Amino acid sequence: MDKALLHEMITELYQRTKAGELDRIERIKEINALVEAYHDSVGKSPDSAALERMANLIIYEELSDPHPDKMTREEYPIMSETQREERIKSEASEKLAEEYGADGRNYKVPTRRKRSSYEEKFVDRAARARNKERRNRYNDFVKGKSEGQFTVNIATGEKFIH
Repeated sequence: MDKALLHEMITELYQRTKAGELDRIERIKEINALVEAYHDSVGKSPDSAALERMANLIIYEELSDPHPDKMTREEYPIMSETQREERIKSEASEKLAEEYGADGRNYKVPTRRKRSSYEEKFVDRAARARNKERRNRYNDFVKGKSEGQFTVNIATGEKFIH
């Protein structure tokens, strides 16, 4: 018996299992006989791929159960690769649980994004223009040149408009 014949026999066991001809105990007996026959003819145990296929064949019912809630229904659930991937896709990360409260609000510490160089230049240009205007208004105010400024002589009550 060689590897190709072993894999053909495992495939034949899969087909019989899917058809419902073999229950678990019969499968285990046939798999044990298959492993012993391979070991007697080759002198060593089958390769890891063949052993994995046979192990999957033993737990065929658990791997082929498509029920979405089998993780809570069964005491020791076993997921297939595709079921595990689907579960990972549907789960939310623990980070979300840390950042969002029961009221649905995001309590994450806010972070400020970095401005692009274009935004920095625009902000600097606008700030310089506003600062220049403020400085001119303040200087006019200090010198008494701004419109609407007046001085009242308290003793006489005279009003001087600047």
